[in-house]
Amino acid sequence: MSTWSQTTKQMYTGVLVYSLCGVAKSIVDPITGAAKLAKSFSGASASAGPGVLSILLSIAIICGYVYFFLGLKEFRNVVNENDAPAVKNVYTATILSIVAYVCGCIPFLGLVGKIVAIISFILMLMGFNALKKSATFPALACKGASMLFTAMILSIVGVVLGWIPLIGGILGAIINVVGFILTILGWGKISKAEA
Repeated sequence: MSTWSQTTKQMYTGVLVYSLCGVAKSIVDPITGAAKLAKSFSGASASAGPGVLSILLSIAIICGYVYFFLGLKEFRNVVNENDAPAVKNVYTATILSIVAYVCGCIPFLGLVGKIVAIISFILMLMGFNALKKSATFPALACKGASMLFTAMILSIVGVVLGWIPLIGGILGAIINVVGFILTILGWGKISKAEA
């Protein structure tokens, strides 16, 4: 059986990979789109579909999720049995997140991906909410779970603010950056906690 330290470090590494590659992809995709648009205006033929870097980043995101998932799979065996249901929610949510991301990459399945992502999001919220209140989870890990719960709430706020014309996108982006930082810090605390 794996130890707390081994599994949480693996999970943290997976989170870093899928998070940082996600940020990079959100920068690369608009630049690629703008370059294709500029090419089409200049009369040159622009290739359709995502660029190579975007595809590589998508693959890296999926790999990060899978690496996190494999660590989480072991983590279910490491936590106290009282915390197992909450970890199971996060585990199931991770499977759904992978499915949602893959659906989002396939044309015409984006709506399915969004619905699956919402279900995943709810399960993650439930799992982190239970873990932040756990009497058997290490104190530092409870603080990390609390940060992750807050990051999830900020993500909801960021999405809703994004719907506001003109300033919504900017406010949503700022809140999502804070949520991203809390996610990294939260998993960092969990990985540094001693079981």
